[in-house]
Amino acid sequence: MHRYFLIPTIIFFLIIVGFVIYLQFVNENWKYLVPKPILPDSCNDLSDVELIIHEADYLEERSFTDNPDIINGKQIHAIYLLPCEREDRRFDVNSNIEFSLLAINKWFLDKSANQELRFDITTNNQIDVTFLRVNKTMNWFDNKKQEENNKKIDISEKIKKIIYLNKDKFQNFSDKKFIIFFEGWERRKYINYNVCGKAEFEGKISVYYTYSRFKKYIGNELNLKKNKRIFTCTKKDHLNDTNDFNFGDAEATILHEILHLLGAPSKCGKNLDNSKSHVTDTRKDIMHKQSGNEYLDYKNNDYYNHNIKGCSDLKNSDYLISN
Repeated sequence: MHRYFLIPTIIFFLIIVGFVIYLQFVNENWKYLVPKPILPDSCNDLSDVELIIHEADYLEERSFTDNPDIINGKQIHAIYLLPCEREDRRFDVNSNIEFSLLAINKWFLDKSANQELRFDITTNNQIDVTFLRVNKTMNWFDNKKQEENNKKIDISEKIKKIIYLNKDKFQNFSDKKFIIFFEGWERRKYINYNVCGKAEFEGKISVYYTYSRFKKYIGNELNLKKNKRIFTCTKKDHLNDTNDFNFGDAEATILHEILHLLGAPSKCGKNLDNSKSHVTDTRKDIMHKQSGNEYLDYKNNDYYNHNIKGCSDLKNSDYLISN
């Protein structure tokens, strides 16, 4: 075959392959080939940020504000946050969030031998989860044109501002740190994996991204029978179902981000990366950059139950309960 025919053919083939890959793995709903869905009237990306409630959001046992605190002092509060047009997968009322957090405490108690995280609970001794929906679409969260002074604004920063704008929704806001279950995604920064969680060291707000437009995963047989697609950020894993205490990729990511809020790893640890944000001695440590699921401070020389003089220790955090 003549090369002047072969080269254009190969180029054309590569273009078609690239287009198909884009449609299948990047543009999750082939949105440029089908009519765009009609947005609810309450969606407005040009107005001020406001909390809204769709009629379908009103569900039994759902809470739109923080319930009165049962325990005093420092605690971690869970929020289920949705952009205006996103599907409500009912992770709060179906107890997915609760059982993932219970699985985290089960793992933490086992690894620490005597401690758990102090999650905000209700009078029924269930984990208190607040449902919030905002009048902004996912496109607003992901819109790079909103950058200020050419400074990149992560989606997590926009989420943080929403929580601070609505701090009156929460009891004893100053005593709480937050884990946000966001029905959306963070902008992709790496070729080989998504950013599935975000938190600042000793900050107030951590985020777990429950969704990804880049990965499509179908769950167990029950979901297959219902022909239901489960979109998730963390590999082949998603939030736990009722009575599931498995500590999977999702739970490891959630705990990893919460522990950042609590000051882990300690900046004076012995095995930190260049940014002093993650440990490097084993990939199986929960504070490795990819959230291992086997160790809570491998060899205890970085952030938990260590003997480093003058170095903060996670075990002394006010957000932990000793049993």
